[in-house]
Amino acid sequence: MLQKIVARDFKLSPESILRERFGYMLDDNTIVDAIFVNTDYKSAIGVANLPFKVPAVLQILKDKEISEFILKECGNSYSILIFLEKDDVKIYKEGSKKEVSAPSQIKKGLKKLLENVDRWAGTLNDRGEHTIDLRTPSPGPHFYVNLLMGNRIGYDYALQTTPKSVVDRFGRGSFRSHADTQVLATRWDMRAEENGFPANRQFYIVEDFKKIFYSADVNDENIESAFCTHSQNHSIIEYRTKCGLEIKRTIFILPQYEGLPLATEVQRIEIKNTSGKKRNLKIVYTGMFGTGTPHAIFEDVVYTNVIMQASVLMQDGGGIAAISPDYYPEQCRENLRFSTLMIRNGNNVEFPKEFCSNYNEFVGNGTLENPENLTKLSNNLYRKGPGFFALAGDLTIEPGDVGVVDNFTGLVSSKANPDFDYDNTLIEEVSNLINKFMDKDEVLKALDKNIEFYDKYRNFVQLNSENQELNTYFNRNLPFQILYQTFVSRSFCQTQKGYREIGFREIQDVFATMYYFVSMGEADFVKQLLKEWCSKVFEFGFAYHNFYWEGKEPGKWSDDALWFIQAAYRYINLTGDIGFLDEEVIVAGNSPISTRPVYETIKAIIRYSAEISIGKHKMPLLDSADWNDCLKLDSDYIDGIEKEKRYKEQLKRTGGKMGDPFESNYTESVMNAFLLKVAIDEMIELSEEKGDLEYNKKLKELSKNLYDNIQEHAWKEVFFARALFNRYENGEFSYLGSKGDNLSADPNIDGSYFINSFSWSVLADCANEDQIRSMLDVIDSTLKTPYGIKLVTPTDLGKVADDTATGHYFPGDRENGAVFKHATMMATAAMFKAAKKVKDKELAARLANVGYWMVDLVLPFRTMKDPFVICGNPRICTQYNNSETGENIGPLLSGTATWLNLTMISAIGVEYNINGIIIDPILKEEQESLNYIVNTGRALYNVSISKPKGFYRLADCNATITVDGNKIEGNFIPLFTDGNEHTVEVVFE
Repeated sequence: MLQKIVARDFKLSPESILRERFGYMLDDNTIVDAIFVNTDYKSAIGVANLPFKVPAVLQILKDKEISEFILKECGNSYSILIFLEKDDVKIYKEGSKKEVSAPSQIKKGLKKLLENVDRWAGTLNDRGEHTIDLRTPSPGPHFYVNLLMGNRIGYDYALQTTPKSVVDRFGRGSFRSHADTQVLATRWDMRAEENGFPANRQFYIVEDFKKIFYSADVNDENIESAFCTHSQNHSIIEYRTKCGLEIKRTIFILPQYEGLPLATEVQRIEIKNTSGKKRNLKIVYTGMFGTGTPHAIFEDVVYTNVIMQASVLMQDGGGIAAISPDYYPEQCRENLRFSTLMIRNGNNVEFPKEFCSNYNEFVGNGTLENPENLTKLSNNLYRKGPGFFALAGDLTIEPGDVGVVDNFTGLVSSKANPDFDYDNTLIEEVSNLINKFMDKDEVLKALDKNIEFYDKYRNFVQLNSENQELNTYFNRNLPFQILYQTFVSRSFCQTQKGYREIGFREIQDVFATMYYFVSMGEADFVKQLLKEWCSKVFEFGFAYHNFYWEGKEPGKWSDDALWFIQAAYRYINLTGDIGFLDEEVIVAGNSPISTRPVYETIKAIIRYSAEISIGKHKMPLLDSADWNDCLKLDSDYIDGIEKEKRYKEQLKRTGGKMGDPFESNYTESVMNAFLLKVAIDEMIELSEEKGDLEYNKKLKELSKNLYDNIQEHAWKEVFFARALFNRYENGEFSYLGSKGDNLSADPNIDGSYFINSFSWSVLADCANEDQIRSMLDVIDSTLKTPYGIKLVTPTDLGKVADDTATGHYFPGDRENGAVFKHATMMATAAMFKAAKKVKDKELAARLANVGYWMVDLVLPFRTMKDPFVICGNPRICTQYNNSETGENIGPLLSGTATWLNLTMISAIGVEYNINGIIIDPILKEEQESLNYIVNTGRALYNVSISKPKGFYRLADCNATITVDGNKIEGNFIPLFTDGNEHTVEVVFE
């Protein structure tokens, strides 16, 4: 009889077998890696006394001699334990406490394989750079990945045209230009480990008609060592070969230069000859161009091939200036990809004289690691795709000299170029590129330009705490993720390799990035970003959910437009630019194109969300979903365009007026009610500053009524609800998200609980002190796990809907109860806000302690403590952790980084606006001092905070604050514009 065994229900582990058989050697703190010998699950092979969990057994079994010895000792039923000691490796066999006698070469081999196990995940240095041995196993698909970006600030449409790259530790990955336009192809399959086509950015070195090096094969017998260092916005990969070559690869994206292609990625290859003899080498460089019609891959791969042919740009002497796919459809001819190889032989720059444009021809019956037709490329121009390319040229290096090869792969486009001409622009811009970089020093100057820009960007706040790992992360890596996510949003990273567009709600990333940009004098750029988002709002007040050059899914998700108001408020508060509200922006969806002031757009958003698209409890409708994409509770929802149509029919039928509620039985989103409350309250301030007293009065009424409705209908005894149902006339279900909702999937929990109901009730100033205390108790008892706070408790949404997270994901994954770190950082922002304001000091301390506990779990460098279990990326925040295993699943990009930044800025006590800085810190109880520097772009504030151990805050402590040695009353630091450094000291007593 067959028996089905599934992963989540199979509780037996190989480690438990070893602990049973070798319990006399293994205490609870001994870390063990193990595998089953076979599928009778009765015996295991393990390695014990490891520094952390690693796939040690699989690594040692790769060695033929060791594998043969161990497996013979196992037979079919014996367990084997390999125990690491400081200077020795001992082998034990089940049934005997005596060490197994092993040949010296076996023990020597084991020691060599396991001697650097503590560095298998690489190391982080004090610059936030991750250095990796390419011959060690990978903890997960994201762990060894870097993100790169170009710089088009000051050029048109920077939001959508800033190029981006994903680079893994071997230099693989892909490269994207504007929006979803791939320059180097992604890898469309289910393997999260492969972002791009594996030939991308790789190269071979041939000598005497024999391959002596391939950049992605570090197991070749000629490789002596191979390391990668991922830094902010560039990666360096270095090899040493046994034949006497030292090879260094530097990969980055060019900043924009006038007259050069829209997007260009650079790989500099430096080859030093340490062999003592002259080397005559051939370098063969490969890649795969992205398709001009990505969506055709879904249906007709042949189409993507037959609409293109190979082409090359030739120089007079027969050198290949660039290889480029040539497209037939007109729409494809607006984005022209190319790759150029510049070979610097001494003081001369030479170009390839061989190329291949057919992958199958290149590889033949070999493999990508060992292609059959490597030593001589065919130079055939193929009449169809795909866009594989190989370029080859000769390089002679004298003993002790360094040969340099520069590859430039990029895209020439009609986007942001009104003078684009299919027949000439490619030739012109590639020629300009070649001329610009004929001097090899120009490449390094371009890299320096990127580094200088980022150093200026990240200097808004520099932390100097007792925790050096935290300082490095906060000062160097966190700002880069925020910067990266500012452009083309979260649509492109290691696993986000399809064609996901910019999400409107991802304007949240601008919440954080604007402080960095304004501090470096780029307030106008922030305004440009905000206006581009604002132009995606319809006249009626809903917004496109996603957009690139065009928008889609208008009004389908109900929270989108509300996020814009928070961004506008932060910008005006930061810059004092109240005139921004009067700037004209395009109205989405209108034909012919029309404009209106930003202020009128905001009014439309509030009218739509507060007066029209509301339910029976006068809170915003959920529509398809809100911030939680999987909270799809109304299967018959309608989008914004259909709602507007039905609303106008309603007004005509009833004789009503604009602003009357839309009639429906749809579900209401309580989270949206909180977002609306934030928006209204922020606009109360801005309308008063603008002098619009009539609208200001209306907003105050809306705010009071909304608050009253929230308290009356959304507070459910111990927690705020997440949604309110209106379609159940029998009252079977009236709300989701608190005690008694009848939707808990856990018999031990009396309802379903969502962390966002806590977070946004606090951030919207809707939760009183007793409610905060009650919700915190519920969080402690139902949502906290060893890996953080879950998004939601086990919930049976199948009772009310058929397309929600509980129907898509296993419990503990994504929106079905994962530690969704974007949401947890919203929660910590709320906790620190409340900790500063509540009267009960004990409650304040609880909030701060939980907040810091959660922040510590999210900090990505924590992965280095247990990398093969926690996974993730040690430099970049991932989206969520499985709440049962703690694994960082990914993707890399999410609002986690943004809200972590906002949380930490709040915790250290910085509230920066046009008038100055409000200092209001909440430090950890065990922390006694903190120092940081705030750079406003007009002056520096060097802030030092000191306190005794314990919980201290300005709300109930005696604290002395001095500015430049002078004591001040209160905690407001005036704005300095003298360009000098000013000292601020906060001393708690």
